[in-house]
Amino acid sequence: MKATLFSLFRVAFGVELDSMSGSNEQGKNSIAAFDDANAMTLWRYVDILWKIKRFFNIETEAKLRENIKIVDAFVYKLIHRKTEQMSTPKVDLSVSESPFSVQMRLLLLLQSQKA
Repeated sequence: MKATLFSLFRVAFGVELDSMSGSNEQGKNSIAAFDDANAMTLWRYVDILWKIKRFFNIETEAKLRENIKIVDAFVYKLIHRKTEQMSTPKVDLSVSESPFSVQMRLLLLLQSQKA
């Protein structure tokens, strides 16, 4: 699952998480939170009381909610960083010179529609 998420972040956001080597602490924490959330979601198939736990926000459902917040915060931080990079004049926006992430291409499309 880590390799899939690693590839997804590289393609969608243009970010190397370095989760395999563990050099990026935020990426490592978000990968761990994603893996935990994935396992807890799978556990719902076995646990017949998961809806009650979700309603009262207890046990695995409380941890699942925390993990989702961690991943969500990390993704929004990446999006914010990319939009800041787009607004600086140092960024070369020519598509032919460098590959862009899906997010970068969508931001360029939105900018061109506003102009």
